[in-house]
Amino acid sequence: MSHDSTTSTCEENTTARTIARRTAYTLAAGAAVGAAGQADAEVQYSGVQDLSIAQYGAQDLNLDGDAFNDILLKNYVFGGNYQGATVNGYPGKLVISNGSFPYYVSALEKGDLIDGTVVGPTFYGALGYAANPGSEFDSSTDAFIGLSFPIGGNAPEFIHYGWIRVDIDNSAGTFVIRDWAYNPVPNRGILAGDKVPEPGTLGLLAAGAAGVASMRRRRKAV
Repeated sequence: MSHDSTTSTCEENTTARTIARRTAYTLAAGAAVGAAGQADAEVQYSGVQDLSIAQYGAQDLNLDGDAFNDILLKNYVFGGNYQGATVNGYPGKLVISNGSFPYYVSALEKGDLIDGTVVGPTFYGALGYAANPGSEFDSSTDAFIGLSFPIGGNAPEFIHYGWIRVDIDNSAGTFVIRDWAYNPVPNRGILAGDKVPEPGTLGLLAAGAAGVASMRRRRKAV
């Protein structure tokens, strides 16, 4: 075999290996970005907000960013410090710990399921109320409120599920909304604490995909 033939064969092998590596990288990056996109479609996360509600005040939250507020969170004072929640849109409901009035919202833990089997029976309830035995948020850190709320209509097929993470100290009268998330797929449950991949991870995946595209452009330009 001539020197030119050997050189040509080596170049072809090198090119083939390069193409194979780039193809594998493209598939891996595409799959990763696709998976991230799918996760993003399933759970919409607010990011850490740390919104403080002053005593005698209240805070509306719009979980999905449309024209309607979805839940009102209250930090009132009457007969003692009181923190409560009301889902604004019918037929939305809260995850409640008891079956009759007065209603108390369940303090959920990370990983607890929120879906049609656990919400209700009502759309309002107390979180913390002057150390009342029925209150589950009197002294809570990283506790979750579970809820259902409508998007786009009031029929059952428009119901979505979400969570809100809060810190409450009833005796001190403090109420902090840490963050929240919801599932944009109607009637699909969500686990308390579920959220999309961290932005840094998505950024790295996007950068990898951009690198693949850049390599392709350079390859065509040669």
